[in-house]
Amino acid sequence: MTRTNETCAGRAGLGGTLELRVRREQHIADVPFPDPCVILVTRGHKTLTLGDQQAGAGPGELLFINAGVTVEMRNTPDADGIYAATCVAMAPDLVRAHAAARQQVPTSPWRALAHVSAQSALGDVVRHAAVGMLAVPAVSDRLIRHRLEELLIALDDLGCWCRISTVATVAERVRALLGADPSANWNAADVAQRLHMSEASLRRALRGEGSGFRTLLDDVRMATGLALIQGSALSLQQIAGECGYASPSRFAARFRQRFGIAPSSLRR
Repeated sequence: MTRTNETCAGRAGLGGTLELRVRREQHIADVPFPDPCVILVTRGHKTLTLGDQQAGAGPGELLFINAGVTVEMRNTPDADGIYAATCVAMAPDLVRAHAAARQQVPTSPWRALAHVSAQSALGDVVRHAAVGMLAVPAVSDRLIRHRLEELLIALDDLGCWCRISTVATVAERVRALLGADPSANWNAADVAQRLHMSEASLRRALRGEGSGFRTLLDDVRMATGLALIQGSALSLQQIAGECGYASPSRFAARFRQRFGIAPSSLRR
């Protein structure tokens, strides 16, 4: 399945991309990255903060964010008042297949965040993958897979290997189901049935993984809202609907509570 909306696009089981261009500084708290992601900054400066760890990148530089990381993000425009970046995320199934094909354990330590200099060829690989996912007419899934696999190899060569479980966790399976249609009126019983589990087993499994159904649903809906606000021209009412909110005001209130900034402020 292909999902595209102007400057953001996603391919189920493969990954997604977002082209971001803003004209004012953004400070966004609690941004989740359930999947590994690479961000190529083309204008301005991006700073990511994770606890006492901080990583920044300017034009031509890249930031790698590993799976399961939640960061504080600051996007700062350049002297001309523009911040721009290309983001590419890789889906867990693709990362798992790559790890199995690699047939060796990485020797470099696992890193939650990493900075990659402008001298790296990684930027060209990121652009190639992003252009393919945003192309009209659509590029085939087979070719997109090839481009994202190239990106994973390039990350390996830089010592930025992607952390991923050998088999899909229950939380990952729930997230994938919810992410396919964040606007649906989901409840734990329906999700458990689709995963061929009882509701009690689902909740028990998620607790064992340090998660919960409502937390995952909120994460998926808020992440969808953030991507659409930054990467589409949809109205806030439309975005609220895409995220399962009948009321734009309730969506905006939850968005601000989660990210520390109002949706309208990101749109200015």
